[in-house]
Amino acid sequence: MQQNEVKKVNEKKGFSINTYVLLFCILIIVVILTYIIPAGQFERVEDVNTGRMLADPESFHYIEKNPASLFDLFLSIPRGMVDSAKIIFFIFIISGSVQIVNATGAINAGLLRLTKTFEGKEKLLIPIFMIFFSFTGAFLGFSEENIVFVPLAVSVARYLGYDGIVGICISYLATQVGFFAGMMNPFNVGVAQGIANLPMFSGIGFRFFIWAVFMLITAWFVMSYAEKIKKNPELSLVADIKFDESKFVDLSKIDIKLTFGHKLIYLVFIAAIVAILYGAYNFGWYVQEIAAIFLIIGIVSGLICKLGVTQIANEFVAGAKGITFGALIVGVAKGIYLIMSDSMILDTMINSTVGILDIFPSSLSIIGLFIIQWFINIIITSSTGLAAIAMPILTPIADMLKINRQVTVIAFQLGDGINGSILPTSSTLLATCAMADVPFDRWFKFMFKLIMIWTGASCIILIIANVMKLGPF
Repeated sequence: MQQNEVKKVNEKKGFSINTYVLLFCILIIVVILTYIIPAGQFERVEDVNTGRMLADPESFHYIEKNPASLFDLFLSIPRGMVDSAKIIFFIFIISGSVQIVNATGAINAGLLRLTKTFEGKEKLLIPIFMIFFSFTGAFLGFSEENIVFVPLAVSVARYLGYDGIVGICISYLATQVGFFAGMMNPFNVGVAQGIANLPMFSGIGFRFFIWAVFMLITAWFVMSYAEKIKKNPELSLVADIKFDESKFVDLSKIDIKLTFGHKLIYLVFIAAIVAILYGAYNFGWYVQEIAAIFLIIGIVSGLICKLGVTQIANEFVAGAKGITFGALIVGVAKGIYLIMSDSMILDTMINSTVGILDIFPSSLSIIGLFIIQWFINIIITSSTGLAAIAMPILTPIADMLKINRQVTVIAFQLGDGINGSILPTSSTLLATCAMADVPFDRWFKFMFKLIMIWTGASCIILIIANVMKLGPF
């Protein structure tokens, strides 16, 4: 989805909230708070087992105020960009490489082949498509990128006798499940683990369990709705909505061939995932090495499908350009952290939060962190930006509550992800609904019950992870 299209959708719906404006307003508020909140500090001590520097919860003391100036407000943004450069360029390279893969047509060809193969077995296609799209979110970090597939997914759904809501579910919603489950999602789990100093993509086994739980719940929910409306189309939540046929394709009249090159790309991708996992666990690969692997995926995929070196370069730039909005948010969000840290109010805020959560058992405390994250996501919908804001605060809180950082990252990714599918502040969601001819209020009605189920499942999963003391730390 192009930025201009998203902007038009937002204007149509009456929303004009820009994340950068929102973050700058938060920056101003934080600067004001440096004059109000007392400055305080924890002593940091080294953990003999891991070598990490941890805040001593018994050492908090107030110190002389050091409020931020007006110049500090503006200085925090370029400082945040510089401090976050490694993560920002990691995001640029990943997004550029993924765009090259998209340009090969391998994804479109695979989807159409599945549709033709399972014709007459419509019910099976729903979980198959959902698994496919969820993997793009879980392993490639697709979110906005999959908007381009919404018209195709809606066409598939209608071709099979369902409605536009089912089309959104098998593409957009499935992608969101994969994204927040995040087995190897570089944009939420990758960034969050980097800030928490965890090994990149550690805990992938438990995240696969998270993905399986949410995929089963979601597939059952969608299939139940799909079966109901196929038997009785009048029960569709959009039965009264005029459908613009010109926006979609007639699958009976098109045939995109799945080439040998496309199959090779699938093998390249699988091999790359294995390489990343092996390197991360055995050689300590981090953002630079993983970015290099994704770059190889993109270039090799482009060469296999004979895109030409110029087109490969152009597609890479287009992909990096498309993620600029989200990537630079990380730097601005980092500026908020720097203001709080330099003014010495961060530890004071952490101490106050710990004081509230510490009266509860750790299992309830981790749910408290999840709920905090759940509500913050209503305001800030960018996962990368939110990780940059939340994780520097959540990590020391978790340390003092004796909650493992890995569990805290899971609380972040679930709190960040599960309500994103109903937020009217999400340009991605609004654009998706507009493209599928599904009014937002109908989508909200469909999703509300599922979001409640997801929230309950998240709490149970977090309790399990905390009891397990999911690590490495």
